[in-house]
Amino acid sequence: MDCTKSENTIRNNELDPGLLKTSSSSALDFKHDDSGSESEKVPPHQLQAISPNARLGNPTTWKNNTHPQWWRDPGLRRNVFWIAVLYFGFFTWGYSTALLNCLQPLPQFNEYFHNPSGGRLGIIYASQSLPTVILAPAIPWSNDFLGRKRTISIGSLIVISGTILGTLSRTTAMLIASRVIVGLALPFMSVACVCLVNELAHPRLRGICATINSSMYFGGVIVVSWLTFGTLHWDQSISASENNTSAYSGDQWAWRLPILLQALGPTILLCFTSASLLPGPLLSLLHNSKGTQTRVRPRSAFAVPESPRWLVAHGYIHEAHSVLAQAHANGDMQDELVLGELGEIQDCLVKEREEAVGKGMWEGWKDLWRTEGLRRRMLVVTIIGAGSQLKGTSAIASYITPILNLVGFVNPDKIAIINACLTTCDFISAIAGALCVNSVGRRPLWIISTAGLLVCFAVMTALAAVFAQSASMPAAYAFIVVLFILRVFNGMGWSPLTHNYPAEILPYSIRARALSYFTFLETSVLAFNLWLHPVAFQHLGWRYFLVFVAVLSALLVAIWFLFIETRGRTIEQVSLLFDLSPTERRRRNQILSSPDLEDGGDMKNRNDSEKSSS
Repeated sequence: MDCTKSENTIRNNELDPGLLKTSSSSALDFKHDDSGSESEKVPPHQLQAISPNARLGNPTTWKNNTHPQWWRDPGLRRNVFWIAVLYFGFFTWGYSTALLNCLQPLPQFNEYFHNPSGGRLGIIYASQSLPTVILAPAIPWSNDFLGRKRTISIGSLIVISGTILGTLSRTTAMLIASRVIVGLALPFMSVACVCLVNELAHPRLRGICATINSSMYFGGVIVVSWLTFGTLHWDQSISASENNTSAYSGDQWAWRLPILLQALGPTILLCFTSASLLPGPLLSLLHNSKGTQTRVRPRSAFAVPESPRWLVAHGYIHEAHSVLAQAHANGDMQDELVLGELGEIQDCLVKEREEAVGKGMWEGWKDLWRTEGLRRRMLVVTIIGAGSQLKGTSAIASYITPILNLVGFVNPDKIAIINACLTTCDFISAIAGALCVNSVGRRPLWIISTAGLLVCFAVMTALAAVFAQSASMPAAYAFIVVLFILRVFNGMGWSPLTHNYPAEILPYSIRARALSYFTFLETSVLAFNLWLHPVAFQHLGWRYFLVFVAVLSALLVAIWFLFIETRGRTIEQVSLLFDLSPTERRRRNQILSSPDLEDGGDMKNRNDSEKSSS
């Protein structure tokens, strides 16, 4: 929708008059009372809808008090720092998921646990995924009721406790218990981090920040892969003497140390979000000798704030305004972009309530499919959740050893170094894909990535068949080369977009529930695949690759017809696009065909000349 005049923009997004008169400095010294101050809260049912003309406007016409280059702007540097802290949620997910796969080649680990295999190894492996399947319905409750920050803090504490138990494990039962504890909290923490990254990031930076967040999964995989590769040849001489052996002797730390470092990410998250666990009055107010109340020093630049969308949904409109101003406009409460975002948040919440989204616990789950727009969203979420585990790359990531055995690679050292190099390739390609989301777009990346995977699996099938017939080493080496190319195609599209795209297309009121459904679906398919893949490779060999070729063909057709482009819009505008007909979307795209908001080039910036000169 055209918004060519700043006066009209402000009028269309007009909020409570008292709110708009707030001084700019108050954005920096306001602290949210986490216990809830009823005098400051606005009951959600009293929110006023913003004019429909404000929705789906062109954000590039909104003036914004930031520098075009984020690294030269103190507010955007702070915003990027918060996002970087939240990256450790997905970093921990990747580390924990790859941990056992990387521990299996370690002789110290296998010797201590008496060479687990078959059903016993399967139970150890699946023990971390099964809690997610059971507790998925509770994830949205935690995110929507407790808030994103509290969920991250509580989840981090639980993951740390499970990590300590795993590090001190003396029996298989203790190891399984530790993985169950980690599996209980990991999805809560990770989903909250995904929501908060999308809801805190500046619109100009959101695309890159959110997709890099998904790529940090491979950051965790890289760390644990190279760490366990280093401990693979841990010198046995550092262990205690035979007369003084111990479960915690030197060589046993070859596998205990990687488990211990699983607590790195949660510890960092806890440092910057733990204030949400304390009673609000202890954080926001001090009492002097006369009993009067005075404000404490301004909000720490390092403490991650709560989601402004969560704050508005729970009536804390003033703080939502201050968080948006601090994160997106250097504390300017009158900034047009800030007022536009706050107006859109309120407008979307009103619209979603009018559509009866989120009436109650069970009604809320039904409401995921209530309208045509929601059904289309959930169909896309289902395709991504199931497709991410059915397209074959998870089989390669989890069972690289039997796959390499198909083409004659059986040496443990060679397998370990190939696996470590593949994870490094994953990370680099995922970061490269994340940096292309603004210039290339989401939909083209989906199509290029899926088509590339389809071609690679077809070629790998042919090469594996040639090796099975002739034991040709050139075919085996070509298989390895194509395997790296396959990981590049996976990293440039599926890796950065798998968790970012669903969060982008979902409205606030169902975002946490829909992402928990996504996590449940993804984890359920993964748990099934962990059992299926080794059995299938044992009985079908290279022919099992044909299943992935068929799945990728179906995914390519679905992506072509169902996935839409989302770049250049605020998160509310992205979620509303699914409510429009294809004709209306094309009309909107023509209106918004000006240079991209997220590129930042045409963003009108206040005080730009002063900042440039400085």
